[in-house]
Amino acid sequence: GVAFRRPTFEGRRMIDGWWIAAQVLAGGLGAVTRFGIMAVVRPGAWSWGLFAVNAVGSFAVGAAAGAYSIQEIEWPVAALVLAFSAGLTTFSTLTVTAAQHIERRELRVGAILVTSHVVVGVALAALGYISTDLLLLA
Repeated sequence: GVAFRRPTFEGRRMIDGWWIAAQVLAGGLGAVTRFGIMAVVRPGAWSWGLFAVNAVGSFAVGAAAGAYSIQEIEWPVAALVLAFSAGLTTFSTLTVTAAQHIERRELRVGAILVTSHVVVGVALAALGYISTDLLLLA
């Protein structure tokens, strides 16, 4: 099994004011990036901007987890990638968008929207994990 390792950096615990600030900053940068992408890629019948940020964020989480699992990156780097990705992705907006389709009786579009985001997100996270392992171990 995998043993839990307490996050440390240079021999000291990671959880302090600076670490919390770094996590907030990384998440904020992810949110600003999302806003920029979604402002440029305007939604139509299909929100490609929403799809793009969720896909990229899912891949980044998988890649960071894969690199951390084989100890190619330290916990602080993986955690910052996760914080950025948390700010970048927006599954709450996906939920609202799907609900709006359902309210307009566009059930098929709402179902396809949710299903595609979840399936593609999981697939890209797995691809990020596997490809990072393969590339870094090669």
